[in-house]
Amino acid sequence: MQKKILSEQFILTGTVSSVSHINPKLIQNHCLSNFSLDNKIKSDQFWHLEDYNTIPYHQHIQWFQDYVRDHYKAEYGRTVVPATGDQSLNVRSLVLQTGETINYHNHVNPWDLENSPEISCLYCVSETPEPSHVIFKYDDGRNKHRLWKETIQYNKFILFSSNIEHYITKNKNSGFLVNLSTHYQLI
Repeated sequence: MQKKILSEQFILTGTVSSVSHINPKLIQNHCLSNFSLDNKIKSDQFWHLEDYNTIPYHQHIQWFQDYVRDHYKAEYGRTVVPATGDQSLNVRSLVLQTGETINYHNHVNPWDLENSPEISCLYCVSETPEPSHVIFKYDDGRNKHRLWKETIQYNKFILFSSNIEHYITKNKNSGFLVNLSTHYQLI
């Protein structure tokens, strides 16, 4: 017998090594300095990208993307590259103020599949006393509407299949919950 895997959905978690030169606090400051209504990706309240902010290039963000690429290749033998040539769609910030949540969504644009990411990543760059979570909703064959919960923690990244529906629970902290959101395709 031969088994063929037709599709795969996954969630990977990790932390950035302290040996790395990546400074999450610098990334957090960069995300917050670009947090404004002018930097919203889309102002349409019914489109999931309305919660995301564009952020310009920053050396520590580039190092983080390199870190993800190198570690994914070492572990799984495939290379991840930015999903499109448009930097504003590959690197975004997601800033939740007190009491805010992010509704269910995924990162695949059904009208632009070629430029949609295969892998998404959330990297938490803020320290918060009260944890928030990412809740993933997926189907596993006939087992429908299954849920998986990952805690959002400082310096933790969560890589996942871009087509998985997910939401972020309410920020119960008095400060901001700041995440870097990066997007990749496999080559």
